[in-house]
Amino acid sequence: MQKKTMAKKPKHKLYDDAETLFVEQGLTCNAISEQLGIMEASLSKWRGGMNWDKRREDFLSSPGKIRQLIQQEIKSVMEGNKPKADTDALSKLAKALQYFTGKVSLPVIISVFKEFDEWMVGIDPEMAVKFTKYHKLFNNHRAKQDSMQ
Repeated sequence: MQKKTMAKKPKHKLYDDAETLFVEQGLTCNAISEQLGIMEASLSKWRGGMNWDKRREDFLSSPGKIRQLIQQEIKSVMEGNKPKADTDALSKLAKALQYFTGKVSLPVIISVFKEFDEWMVGIDPEMAVKFTKYHKLFNNHRAKQDSMQ
C-alpha cells in the first residue's frame, strides 16, 4: 500500500524553515518542535505527506555528486582546458541575494547556535548550559517574528 502524498505545500508560515531543518540540518521532528514551537503531530504529518525522508536522502547524497563534478572541473582545468563553470559569477549572485534579503535564515541561526553550543561544552559546560537556554529563547523569538511576516 502506497502512502498518499499531500496535494500541496502546507500554508504554515514556518513550514519552509521546518522542512529545511529536517531535510538539510538533520533535526528530528521533536527537535524542530522545540525550536519552532510547531506541534510534533503537524511535523510528522508534513514529514510523511511531503516526502521529507526522501528529500533528506536526496540532499545527503548530493554533496558527493557536487564534489565529483568539482573534482572533474579541477582536473579539466589542470589539463589546460577552460573552466565550464563561471564561479566568479556564481559567487557574485550569492552575495547579491544575501545583500537583498538582509537577514540570516532561521535554519542557519539554529545551525550556528548548535555548533557553538557543542564547542562551548568543551570549554565551559556550565556556561554552555546558560548559552543554550538563551539560544533557544532567541530561536523561538525569531520563529515568532518570521511567522508574522
